[in-house]
Amino acid sequence: MDIQTRTDLLQALRELAERYPYWRFGQLVSNMAGWADAEVWDIEDEQLLAAARQHLDSMKSRDQQGVEAS
Repeated sequence: MDIQTRTDLLQALRELAERYPYWRFGQLVSNMAGWADAEVWDIEDEQLLAAARQHLDSMKSRDQQGVEAS
């Protein structure tokens, strides 16, 4: 893993923590692994990042659709 991937992953974790403030850190990581259909102890950082980005993008789209429907 390179420093940019780590920086991006930590940024994604920050965004997820803001979206889900009631989740513990371990829950965030575990859920990210689940979104990637991988076990938490086997997942690569790049897979975590991709899963987090995909989830955040889908949530942003859902949020925008909710605003447009209002």
